[in-house]
Amino acid sequence: MRFSAIDPSPLLIGSLVFTLLAGTPALAERKLDAAVASMLADYVRPGSVPFPDDNPFTEAKAELGRKLFFDASLSGAGDRSCATCHAPVSGWQDGVPAHQGLDGTPLGRRTPSVQDAAWGELFFWDGRAGSLEEQALGPVQNPREMNQTLEGMVRTLEADPRYPPLFARAFPEDPRITPVTVAKALATFERTLVSGVTPFDRWVGGDGGAVSDEAKRGFEVFTGPAGCSSCHSGWQFTDHAFHDIGLPGEDLGRGAILGLPKLNHAFKTPPLRNVADRAPYMHDGSIGTLEGVVEHYRSGIVGRDTLSPDLPRIDALSEREKADLVAFLHSLSPDPATAADSLAVTSAPESETSDTLTIVQKDKRFSHRHVHIKVGETLTIQNQDTRAHNIRVFEDSMDFNSGYQEPGEHVSLPFTEPGTYHVFCGIHPKMKLKVDVE
Repeated sequence: MRFSAIDPSPLLIGSLVFTLLAGTPALAERKLDAAVASMLADYVRPGSVPFPDDNPFTEAKAELGRKLFFDASLSGAGDRSCATCHAPVSGWQDGVPAHQGLDGTPLGRRTPSVQDAAWGELFFWDGRAGSLEEQALGPVQNPREMNQTLEGMVRTLEADPRYPPLFARAFPEDPRITPVTVAKALATFERTLVSGVTPFDRWVGGDGGAVSDEAKRGFEVFTGPAGCSSCHSGWQFTDHAFHDIGLPGEDLGRGAILGLPKLNHAFKTPPLRNVADRAPYMHDGSIGTLEGVVEHYRSGIVGRDTLSPDLPRIDALSEREKADLVAFLHSLSPDPATAADSLAVTSAPESETSDTLTIVQKDKRFSHRHVHIKVGETLTIQNQDTRAHNIRVFEDSMDFNSGYQEPGEHVSLPFTEPGTYHVFCGIHPKMKLKVDVE
């Protein structure tokens, strides 16, 4: 399967096995020293794209999703498609501070890119969608975006003679056109939109000459005095969490979704891959350049009680450090020759199971990812982190919300019925714990 960064044509939905760095230049003779290689290890590009077990990849499903993504008939008036705001020529976003809504006024937030969404956790700037499938139908139903009902969408697709056979091929076990199958097809296609190999990726891979000296110094600033990596971590340069970074405005973001005032003005950390090509920046599109973004952290933060504990304070950053930092960010854009990159398909690996009854939170992680306990036992989750968390469980037999769990506090989860439970943090959604109860 070739997963495209640019061209959405069906020709790019083919073979499932492709080398990660296919087509990239051979490594330069200048190799990395051990210290640099160790630091870069946290940013290694993955070798496969994850697909959920309840919506595995098939070529027919991805091709159907591609067709739906570019089809304006998903909108109420038949005048706009998903690609109207998520345009491939604009990095799968729209390149404006806020897209104009159907009522003639700008939408409240900037359109995020859907590229690399396969690795996402919660979706939309405030995390209100729990999956890419759920996100896919959000704009369709929004009266200011596509203004379509799910019933109207299904009727329109059923009346189009092109679609019934496509749905039958994509979902042979149940070929009906439903909101669920539309969402699964759209999400499958969106998971194939993978960003290309960058100079930074080649540097991570051992090519000591892949990036400039300015970019190398910028990486040291990024991971050192600027503190950017406290939130922009991993190969996507995001912790997928929600932070108040001190932008002015009345939008409450994640705080309004969770009903937690201490999370007011917190928004999802955006990935930084291709960031130089994705202006304007921030959830409200209020900053037009990367230099302006750095300057915000240097001198523009609005002080308030809800500011993230991970927010860097870089008022002492020099002009040279600022320039080096921007040079590094430019190294995260793909090489033109490798923009159409390819990765294999995989399901998420199963983690090791423990029978512990105590889970520790530290460094935005749970100490375990999978536990096995007995009915009637209580799981204790201890916050030994430097930041607050919000423990959530949404299951038919259990609906739990810890509220704002401060450092030093613990949460007790009694499990009174057998089953599989998924525990996660509403602030840092990469923190996930699977609990099997017998």
